[in-house]
Amino acid sequence: MRPTTETFEKWNEEHAKKHDLDEFYNHPNPVFRYIENKRIKRLIELADIKADDKVIEVGCGAGHILERIKQGKLYGIDISEVQIKRAKERLGSRVNLQKTPGENIPFEDKFFDKILCSEVIEHVLDPVALLKEMRRVLKDDGILSLSIPNENLINTAKKVLRATGLIRLVEPKKTKWDLASKDNLDEWHLHEFNLDLIKKYIDGLFMIEKTAAITNPLVPFRYVLKLRKV
Repeated sequence: MRPTTETFEKWNEEHAKKHDLDEFYNHPNPVFRYIENKRIKRLIELADIKADDKVIEVGCGAGHILERIKQGKLYGIDISEVQIKRAKERLGSRVNLQKTPGENIPFEDKFFDKILCSEVIEHVLDPVALLKEMRRVLKDDGILSLSIPNENLINTAKKVLRATGLIRLVEPKKTKWDLASKDNLDEWHLHEFNLDLIKKYIDGLFMIEKTAAITNPLVPFRYVLKLRKV
């Protein structure tokens, strides 16, 4: 059942407890691990983080992406109490972590040089509200490095795998994520994103400076976008 504004935090917390991000990033299929590692690598590259930058990851989960950032003053927020706990266990005191929704970032206007937001926007009730809040706390010359799933291609691939029986090769063993056997809207996703939809949502807020297709332009399971304020 789709959550409401009143039930969203509880709904999200239930999914956070169910879905261990360590299991997600250590998926038994090497192709899946390659795709996700490439997404994170490009996300960080496009952010172009400098040593004195103030950097926040919005929807930081258990800290897997922040763990790979080697410079800058780092911050992370997530609405999930269990995810923030996991992130603190992973990152220690080197990252300023807070439990708060991305639609209410507790920092002043134009505070951050760089913002990272990866595979988050499809999970929130109001993507535009999230984008507006990230724009508010981003400096005028700052960068938002944003990644989205290409839902149309992902769900088409899943249907083909199920129809041909090749699903067993993608997920050789059952996991709580059940990544290939369900369409993305069946679990934690509230929106089906693609490149055209994100362009519509950022209109008047951000412009796209660079687009990276993951894994490649012919098979874009993910998009990583380097965005600037307009």
